This record gives sequence, structure tokens and C-alpha cells, in this order.
Amino acid sequence: MNLQEAVPEARKLIPGLKFTTAAFERRDQFDAWCDFTSSMCDLEAIESPKAGFVASAESYYLGSLQLTSFKLSPMRFKYTNDIIRKASIDHWCISVVTKGTAAAATDDRGFRAMAGDTVLHSYARPFEGRMEVTDYSGLFLSRDEFWDVADQLDNAAHQQVRGPMSYILGDFIASLEQRASKLTVSEGKAVNDAFGHLLRAMVRQTPGSMEAARAPIAAAQFERARRYINAHLKSPGLTPDMICRNVGLSRRQLYYLFEQYGGVATYIRNRRLAATYNVLIKSVQKRQISQVAYEYGFSSLSSFSRQFHARYGFAPGEARAAWLADGKSCMREAGIFVDWLQLSEDS
Repeated sequence: MNLQEAVPEARKLIPGLKFTTAAFERRDQFDAWCDFTSSMCDLEAIESPKAGFVASAESYYLGSLQLTSFKLSPMRFKYTNDIIRKASIDHWCISVVTKGTAAAATDDRGFRAMAGDTVLHSYARPFEGRMEVTDYSGLFLSRDEFWDVADQLDNAAHQQVRGPMSYILGDFIASLEQRASKLTVSEGKAVNDAFGHLLRAMVRQTPGSMEAARAPIAAAQFERARRYINAHLKSPGLTPDMICRNVGLSRRQLYYLFEQYGGVATYIRNRRLAATYNVLIKSVQKRQISQVAYEYGFSSLSSFSRQFHARYGFAPGEARAAWLADGKSCMREAGIFVDWLQLSEDS
């Protein structure tokens, strides 16, 4: 294959597979899901299958990794020795629960996970469990790719993953789940490398493995902090100390992550300004500028107006007046496009 042929190949989107029981009659939904997952486990519906069984799976192939996101109705499941022999699957799966609860156990260990928890399964040994109305995303790992940490992963399997690295891995998987459908083949390979560094850093905890994982760890930590900030823009107590305490970072780590944005205080201020801008130009009801400013943590209207003007090149009242007059905002500063993109990400 020459270079001209290789470049388009790298730009192709990663392969994906979607399945949902929504396309079936209610009475047939559970059977359809059982057929879809027959090579993975034996299932038993907790509620009457005749009432329907809402479930879906969305899977993306990343090379040595496969990301699958599940939305499930209540059920019991068994992964048996017979299935192991027939399917010849010996992967690990590290998952983050995003809704509901999931419980699983082997003959000597088990877990009960809730939203936000990260867990590890091994498909090399039997297990069984139960799920309520549960959403979760999991990365299936090939033993051939992670042979060098096989003992550590097997020892940690069928348990909740704990410690600071568990949050980083969980954030990585959650972020990947949101973006997987748009990843190219070349980007998928980069995800493989980044996840490999993260996983080995978690199980080995050696200086070399931690150094190799430094960049993906920082990216996952920033994503966690960014989400926390965006969720608490209206909180008057949104300070570096509050972020560190709730995200699990030291002040030094936090300042390092936001250094390229002019510091964490500058980042918070700009996100709050972007939020007020969005409210002022889009609000159906005519709201007082002072009310919007105070709602997003600005304690002084005059200070807010100065900062808004410095950021966008016009006063808060001008932005709203132009929007209400003809449906157009006064966006004319380069920095505003970044704010617009960030607002789109948060919506």
C-alpha cells in the first residue's frame, strides 16, 4: 500500500456496531437480547419478559481494545464454564457504571457497583450477578496485548477498582464513550496507546510506568476538573480548594493542569463569562443583567461589566440588545468562538 492509499485509510472512522431491542415487539425484546448476547452469558429477566425488555449496545473496535456501552433493563446473568469453552473468550473488561447498580461475584470475590464506580471482570473464569436499570461502558482488553500485566489484572478481577487511578480510568472511559463515534482509525490507535499507559501505571505503580502515563493521566484529570467546574459555575464557593477537595487533586496538580489557560481562576472566570453571554443572548425572557451576573458568581456588577467588555469587546447590554433587535449577536472577537465551542460541548 502506498502513502496516498494509506492516508485515507487512517482517516476512516473506526468500525462500530449498534443493537437495540426497540425495533422488536415488547414480547420479543428479551429473546432478541438473549440472541444478541448468547455467546457472552445466560440471562434471566427479573420482570416478566412479556412486559418488554429495553436494552441496547453500542460497540466500537479500537484495535486491541473494544469499547461497548450498554443500557439494560433489570436482569440476572451467568457466565459459565460451558460458555468459556464455546466462546473461547479470555478478555478482561474494565467498566464504569453511569446509572443504576450492578453486582457480580465468583466463588471467592465480588462487588456491588453504583454510578461512578469502576470495576474489572475477567472472562477467563465463571461469574454471575444481577443488574437493575443500569447503564455502563466497558473496555474489553485482549490478553495478547496486555500479557505483561496479566497476573496483576487477574488478581484484581471481579472487584471494584479503587484508588486515585480508578477515577482517572473511569473518566477516560466515560470521555471515550462520548467521542468514540467520531474517532478515526489513526485516533483509535492513539487511544490504544494512551489507555495502555494508564492501565499499566495503575497496576504497576512504578516510576517508569507512571512517567509513560503522565500525558494521558493529565488529560483525564483535566477532563474531570473541567466537568466539575462546568457543573458548579453558579456556586459562589467554586474555588481552587473546592475543586481539589472534590476532584482529588493537589493545588500543585490543579495549577499545572490549567497553566496553559492562564490559571484555574482565569479559566473559571472565562467559563462564567461564556455562560452569562449565552444566557443574555438566548434567554426567552428579558432578564436583568445584574441577576444573570450574580447567578453565575459575580459579586459586583461593575466588575462583571468590565470583565465582560474586556473579554468580548462590548458591554453586556449591547449583546442582548443586538440579539433582541435582529437575532444577531455582536460576536466579533476571536476568543468568543472558543467560548461558543465550549458551550456546545457542555450542552
